[in-house]
Amino acid sequence: MVRIVPFQKAEAHPGGLLTVHLEQAAAQAAESVASAGAWVRMVAVLSALFHDLGKATVYFQRLLTDKVKTRLSSHSPAGAALSWWLTERFGLDPKARVAVFTAILQHHGGLGGTDGWDRPFRNLRHGLGDEDSDLKRQLVTIDFEGIGRWLPGALDRAGYRNLAKDLPGEARFDSESVVQSVLKPKGVMVLALDEALSTLRDAVGFVTAFGALITADRIHTATGEIFPRQSCPADAVSVYKERNFAGAGSPIDLRRKSIADEVMRTWLDHAGGNLFTLTAPTGTGKTLAVLDAALRVRSLLGEGGRPPRIIYCLPFTSIIDQNYKVFQEVLAASGFSRREDMLLKHHHLTEGLYRTDTTEYLPDGAGQLLTETWQSEIVVTTFHQLLYSLLSSRNGDLMRAGQLAGSIVLMDEVQAVPLKYWSALRHVFGAASAEIGCRFVLLTATRPLIFRTEDPEVRELLPSHREHFQALSRVRLHCRHHCAVTLDGFVEEVSSMLRSDFRPALIVLNRRRAVPEVFRALRERFPERRAIALSTNLTPWDRRARIRLIRALARKNIPFTVISTQLIEAGVDLSFPVVHRDMAPLDSIIQACGRCNRHGEAAEGEVFLWEIVAEGGDGRPGGPLWSRVYDSPLIEVTKEVLGDAPHYEEKDFQDLSLAYFEHCNRRMEQSPVEKCLREGRFSDIGREFRLIEDGPPTVSCFVIRKRADRELWERYERLESDRSLSDSVRKGRFREFRHAFFEHVIQIHAPAGPSRAAVIPIEEGPETYTRESGFVSLPQEASTCTF
Repeated sequence: MVRIVPFQKAEAHPGGLLTVHLEQAAAQAAESVASAGAWVRMVAVLSALFHDLGKATVYFQRLLTDKVKTRLSSHSPAGAALSWWLTERFGLDPKARVAVFTAILQHHGGLGGTDGWDRPFRNLRHGLGDEDSDLKRQLVTIDFEGIGRWLPGALDRAGYRNLAKDLPGEARFDSESVVQSVLKPKGVMVLALDEALSTLRDAVGFVTAFGALITADRIHTATGEIFPRQSCPADAVSVYKERNFAGAGSPIDLRRKSIADEVMRTWLDHAGGNLFTLTAPTGTGKTLAVLDAALRVRSLLGEGGRPPRIIYCLPFTSIIDQNYKVFQEVLAASGFSRREDMLLKHHHLTEGLYRTDTTEYLPDGAGQLLTETWQSEIVVTTFHQLLYSLLSSRNGDLMRAGQLAGSIVLMDEVQAVPLKYWSALRHVFGAASAEIGCRFVLLTATRPLIFRTEDPEVRELLPSHREHFQALSRVRLHCRHHCAVTLDGFVEEVSSMLRSDFRPALIVLNRRRAVPEVFRALRERFPERRAIALSTNLTPWDRRARIRLIRALARKNIPFTVISTQLIEAGVDLSFPVVHRDMAPLDSIIQACGRCNRHGEAAEGEVFLWEIVAEGGDGRPGGPLWSRVYDSPLIEVTKEVLGDAPHYEEKDFQDLSLAYFEHCNRRMEQSPVEKCLREGRFSDIGREFRLIEDGPPTVSCFVIRKRADRELWERYERLESDRSLSDSVRKGRFREFRHAFFEHVIQIHAPAGPSRAAVIPIEEGPETYTRESGFVSLPQEASTCTF
């Protein structure tokens, strides 16, 4: 006789009743997508309410007690089959039924095996053809009567009482009826299931509901709690400015205030809109202006409901800390201490500590999960974390999708998104705004063509932006790129300028291996002038130290020269009277101009554009140094747009940018990633969407400078060599010091020996790594530790 566990006594995890887990997960999912459309809300709630019904089998309950996993203890297929029967009885349309079924079936393994909307259903249906299939054996051990008694009340508590009344009392609810509903579905053409979700809006809605389900499932399992939303002061930026910038009255300060006021007025007047751009010159306070307006709009939209989260995104992890610190200071001015439920920083190296006003969740436990699922009012994160929340097949990415519903997304320096994805993102953002109420603001000084100005649904938050560009004359761009120079020739040219110009200077190079060469040459030629190298050949710890040094020297008016890669261009609030830039795409050149005379300190700053080439073997110039960094079409368009003119003024930059992006848009082939999403081909999304393209193989080096560094490395070695630990336990323990560990890690091109996944400890020394210029070379015998 088949043993059946009473449904009301079945557990989701040891000590946790299944009924409680299902209803709490449904409540958490409903909270996440409260601002989305009705269809998305229903799919999210029903998926969460039914997702673990398959745990009611005797085989899963035995797994909880015996701790022995078998093929029959899996629970997602049984839960998906039960949901298919239930949604049939509710009379839901095929779109909702396929969405709920797919979400439940894939909620543990991700969507990587999904190649079309019909594929998950077809796979499960095919497996039922065997009379002795695992799914049939599982279903006969479920307490169907118990589920039937629980279901009406559960639907009522979840806000779907209307579905409960559609359950016919005479309907047979047992294992055979569930099997038949899958084998012979009523009112559904199996051949047409691949078109059940037919639009990009449908696909975005599904991903959002799926993300809400997996987040709710994990959070309740990890904490047993539902995390309430927090209030956030609408005037926080105003309070901060009054404390820190009172009396600021320079021309650039007055312009910043004018821009901030206009952004605020425009957004509040059009608070019902979802798609915005904010185009303003670099250094004119876009970040604080848009945060101020976003907090006010959030307060307005939150009246009588749930206020939207604010998700502020930047292209690189290297510039997040600076903006996050400013946001911390903004909230601190209004009396809010460090609390991750208010303000959260998230990227792949985030520590994972999560604090509320009453509780602290550690990185090796629930803290990491709460961080990665954006349980906060203001999130500071990267483009990577945002875009992969919608364009991925991995649960680790998609679990954030639910938090996008109703949110305000601020994308700063948006021109950094690869051009080939602009069309796809325009369509995905449009679908997200229409289906889940997500609001997007694209911030830039160069206005890429992601949102078209002629689109009536897109509004510019600074309508007078052209006037601001025309009024500024902080920078002159000198076009010296018409005659290419070798690196040695470039050093000669710059040296001749430095001999008669004692002002601080910034040099931006395309290749990090060129940085130490120029650094050493200038240090030798100008021993009285401080030379500072800045590149990813330096550890994050040392890079921040260099930036602090630059600011200190600038305050003291000490002559210095910074030799950097392009990492200094986006979001780093440094200003130089003179900048030298190796050839790059025009938007990067204009970013470099944004580091020149940024605050109007001088009458006019000077930026010199060069084309540096390698030394040729036959004495003639070799290939340009940009060739391994940028695509040739981008450089070709840049040169076409700049033409033969000897120089340009800052007021010309906007017209140059528009011409550049128009030319690029005509030349660059667009990725069809949004088509993969619309058709449910998640297995193809990973191949089509790569925000960071694979480069040459790299190896990680842990730099040891002092005793504390060595102790940190030894702690890591002990953890990695402990074979008694499972991978999950090892990862959890590493999270406790992961942030500190990566403060001392650099990535270098892999030599022939170590694998890409190795970590090599290197001692600081003149032959390996110096604090002045960073990595030199690997020691002759480098031991490795699998990472």
